Amino acid sequence: IITPSIREGGLDVIRESLLNQTYTDWEWLVCSPFKVEDAVWVHDSFYGGYWSLNRAYNALFRKAVGEIIITWQDWIWLPPDAIAKMVLAVEVTGGVVSGVGDQYARLNEDTMKPEVKVWSDPRKTDKYGSVYECKTNDVEWNFAGFPKQAVLDVGGMDEHLDFLGVGGDQLQIMERIYDAGYKTFLDQTNESFTLRHGREDFGGEAQWNKNHVIFNGLYDKRKAELKASNQWPRLTYL
Repeated sequence: IITPSIREGGLDVIRESLLNQTYTDWEWLVCSPFKVEDAVWVHDSFYGGYWSLNRAYNALFRKAVGEIIITWQDWIWLPPDAIAKMVLAVEVTGGVVSGVGDQYARLNEDTMKPEVKVWSDPRKTDKYGSVYECKTNDVEWNFAGFPKQAVLDVGGMDEHLDFLGVGGDQLQIMERIYDAGYKTFLDQTNESFTLRHGREDFGGEAQWNKNHVIFNGLYDKRKAELKASNQWPRLTYL
């Protein structure tokens, strides 16, 4: 289980539900300025104190020893059977599996259940079965699982994206993993509960979109550069 985080308090939310998981054969790797109990702390910064998301992910990939990697974003609460279901789904499909998840206003400290839904996941649908093959851009790393070999086959995250703006990192590696021969799936039965949306930390939706590498055209430019230099789908970070 890997978590890159620079948001204080979000790791404690993970720990609360992680310790209640029915699946217990896990190791939790955290790359963050903040330390938390029951986790293996990897790094807090890179290159003179600068923390960046894609370098954090690659540091976590290098440290991970299990055959399956599960990404678990801070401020997300999972039901007790979530990890067990994710491990099984990855073993059965052999591909990348994404859970679904709505956003809630708070966590009830007595029942440890989320309360007051403020956002619904648009990926949930009645058109398909509970687990179905999906597009690469339907995969969210808020809560997802995949064979470690998949990220090794594509050389990890593109650290160059850290300097172009926000976003695009998960989409790019998912496109490269797909082109390397791995299918992508959405498991509607495996639902997480987000208690804080990442875009709040970037000035809200409008500012997020303004700086997003997909919307400002830098994502497509970077993708074209990688293909032109024969670095797609495999990079050399791992």
